[in-house]
Amino acid sequence: MTMASSTVASNCEGGGLTGASAAATAATTAVAPVPPVADEPGPDTDATTISSSNTMDLNSLKYDPDVMARYAHFYKTGKDINDPNYSPTTDDDTNGPPKKKKKLKKKHIPPIVLETRRIIQFCCRDNNLPLGLVTLHRALRELIRIEPATFYQLVNLCEGTFAERTGVHVGTPKDHPPPNPKHHNGKNKDKGRGEKEIIDTKPKPTDPKLSLKQRLHHAHKIHSLLATIGVPLIEQAYTAIIRLSARAGDFDRAERYLDEAEHTPQCKVKLRMYSCLMRAYCGELSFSSDDDHPEDATGGGKDAPPITQERLVQALKVWKRMYDHSGGMSTGHPNYSNAKKETEDGIPDKKDGDASTKQQQNQQLFGEGISPKISLKECEYSAIMVAATKLGDASVMERIFSDVADRVLVPGSKTTDIILNWFRADKNKGDSAANSSTSSALDHVTLPPREDPPLCSVTNSNGTGWNIHRGCTVDSKTGKLTLTAPEGEEADAAIANGNNGQYRLKPVELSDRAWKAMQDMNSSIVLEGQVEGHVSKFQGGGKGKKRGRSGNGNGNNNGKNPNNQRQHGNNNGNKSNWRINAWKRFETFIQEHPPYNIVIDGANVGYYEQNFANAPKHINYDQIDWLIRHLLTPSPPSSSSEEEQPKQQKHHIILFLHERHFSHKLAPPWANRIFRSWDSNEAPYNRLTVYRTPAGMNDDWFWMHAALVNGKNGNAAKDEGGPSPCSSVLAITNDEMRDHHFQMLAEGSFLRWKERHQVHFDFGPYDKKLRRREVLLSYPKSYSRRIQWVGCDGGGEPTAIVIPLPKKGDEGRFADGLHVAEDGVPAEETYVVIQRAP
Repeated sequence: MTMASSTVASNCEGGGLTGASAAATAATTAVAPVPPVADEPGPDTDATTISSSNTMDLNSLKYDPDVMARYAHFYKTGKDINDPNYSPTTDDDTNGPPKKKKKLKKKHIPPIVLETRRIIQFCCRDNNLPLGLVTLHRALRELIRIEPATFYQLVNLCEGTFAERTGVHVGTPKDHPPPNPKHHNGKNKDKGRGEKEIIDTKPKPTDPKLSLKQRLHHAHKIHSLLATIGVPLIEQAYTAIIRLSARAGDFDRAERYLDEAEHTPQCKVKLRMYSCLMRAYCGELSFSSDDDHPEDATGGGKDAPPITQERLVQALKVWKRMYDHSGGMSTGHPNYSNAKKETEDGIPDKKDGDASTKQQQNQQLFGEGISPKISLKECEYSAIMVAATKLGDASVMERIFSDVADRVLVPGSKTTDIILNWFRADKNKGDSAANSSTSSALDHVTLPPREDPPLCSVTNSNGTGWNIHRGCTVDSKTGKLTLTAPEGEEADAAIANGNNGQYRLKPVELSDRAWKAMQDMNSSIVLEGQVEGHVSKFQGGGKGKKRGRSGNGNGNNNGKNPNNQRQHGNNNGNKSNWRINAWKRFETFIQEHPPYNIVIDGANVGYYEQNFANAPKHINYDQIDWLIRHLLTPSPPSSSSEEEQPKQQKHHIILFLHERHFSHKLAPPWANRIFRSWDSNEAPYNRLTVYRTPAGMNDDWFWMHAALVNGKNGNAAKDEGGPSPCSSVLAITNDEMRDHHFQMLAEGSFLRWKERHQVHFDFGPYDKKLRRREVLLSYPKSYSRRIQWVGCDGGGEPTAIVIPLPKKGDEGRFADGLHVAEDGVPAEETYVVIQRAP
């Protein structure tokens, strides 16, 4: 074997990252090599022989150094070192990173490569790792060039639980419908495009089972091979190998892989990459070494080590590490290059002003080129609370429970049970302060900052514990709760003991910081086309790709410039002047507008129930006018609407409608009468303003901004008889605004805003007296359906924690897709009340 090939072989076999310099040429920090897994499989055997046998002996598959070196050399140069005519001094140079090659079209890819890719895809579909490894070894020996995506699929296949967690494994091929026999005259003339041969890759009972240690060994070898040939791992593959290491209990290896991922430019870190390690430290992903299936999320395998304070500290450090590594200047920030140079050289950049000003700029949560911090979700919070409960760490539980109350509107049933387990434990151990741990995990780690104070104390200083009332009902009009008997007591005994106190839910508004962040994010979507840190190219909500920053605003070029140049001036090439000017005019309009308390999404109202055969191309202008007349004209409330506003008032309305809906080419002639009424100063339309949003801009941006900018300060109209029942601006729309939530990265803030400020509408039968259809409005409730710390009705110090329980319909109510109502949940609202015992 040549000297070059032996060097490559040593890199592969040793498992180090000596060849990873080609994979991460832009990395700024050296990463320690990940050592190989001990107890490797035995002697080498031909993969073809294994695949042809009925029983696969995976222990006989060994990553031979010569085979690996030959394949790595072929992958980088296209030359076979075993070729008699090969000359290492003249044919190629394996030193340095491989040259980037042009992506081949499918018709130019060798059939054997396509076959190998397809076999591994079907192995992913059926979660068949043994056959996938056999296919890999065949490719190594026969010099079949496997594509990077296929290598990533193999790494995920080694992890093995992706399909169990999501239902579909990474790399699963799409189903192809059979070809139309009429087009083929009974013959398949286009094999491979229409009807493809179905490969049976389902595991057989005789196939061997791989332990976690074996899976980690193969994943590590694949990772080492990729490092040698200069192919960096992407986030999905890193997440799989980190999760696999954590499942196997090799936390040191998982930490090293995580460190390597953070310094790989091609790896855009996500929550799930940190989550798997964090949850493993808390005991969720610890499995039995001889069991290939995950245990319950709150348990762990039979060989799972006990939860210790050290492991909880490590979990919290991973959280802090994720927070520190995310956010800050992204590559799109104007000062990104200067900031990167300063980080590398350790020299402050004088061009950016004094240090305090620069630090203030870098600490902005959002803005131009500022990526948001990654935040935990419900499953991560639940894992930490389980560990805190087992250790009796009140400080950790208080912090995490407060975060859950802020960021999770309605926790799932499992999360609620985890919370209740803490309070049950606090009740059973008597004086919690005396029996709690002498030190907390928070003494050894600094968590990400929290703006608001904790929700409440999670321990009862009286030592009497807590009374837990499950299934409490609520009066939807007043917010008063009706308590059930506490756990362990009969209803009569609970009343006799005075445990049937009345509690009232209250409305919980957003903080000033959350309001400001949402306004800034909405403006960033308008001016920049997206919020930095939102990596998807789609808007979300089925509204297609994001709108770019370039274009002329006439709606005819879809933001594309045929000359590939910025129009209307360069403006440093960052923004389109037409969009900036249009948005500034709108902001001035809102600032100078008289107080208003309702904004209407005109297009959403106009398109409501217009999806039928032979429907007109224009919106239903009558429906918009009916809604306006209902709001502006005094009329008796409808008896069929349970959530109709309790008092008729003088609304001040802004209607937002795209300017194309006023075009004579689209609007029918009879709509001109409605337009004249809207623009007139005659009652009741004198309290209506119609804002025609410009072409080339999404009308949702405008009514959203109008609802946000004056929503917090209560810039709402007041009735002559008293204040409006609505404390701030309401938005009338049935749009779930999934595109806004999808892009704004506002965690729970946007969902909480929807709960307090969105009004849904519907139309009833036609009323001849009113000459319109009946309008049915569902206003926000007088309280917030979220975790609260409340006191007895009538005032007094808060003494109870209220947690909402899931109900039917929640899966449609929460646009983030995180919460799905479980089977068997009730249709009505129910709550858990955790009452501090006297």
